[in-house]
Amino acid sequence: MRAPVSVDICTIKLIKQLNKNSMKRLLFSTAVAAVLTLGMSSCKKDYNCDCKDTTTGDRFETTNYPNTGLVDAQKACKDRQSVWQNTTRPAAQCTIL
Repeated sequence: MRAPVSVDICTIKLIKQLNKNSMKRLLFSTAVAAVLTLGMSSCKKDYNCDCKDTTTGDRFETTNYPNTGLVDAQKACKDRQSVWQNTTRPAAQCTIL
């Protein structure tokens, strides 16, 4: 048989308090992440996609995306980069400004 384990009442209270604090931190972090995600996807404004040649450093195209969400503008800019890389400018790099 195993010997009975004595647990101090203060230890139990400490464990409960740590669990409460962990849950509060988790809830707060989740709420912040949700607000940031919604903020980034729903805020519509004008974005510019700036494309340059990485070998020469020359900017060769700027595309404007008016009244667009950030996520949509980033996707469109990446698509634009793919078009350039697969045609006449394999060293193209496009970024949102």
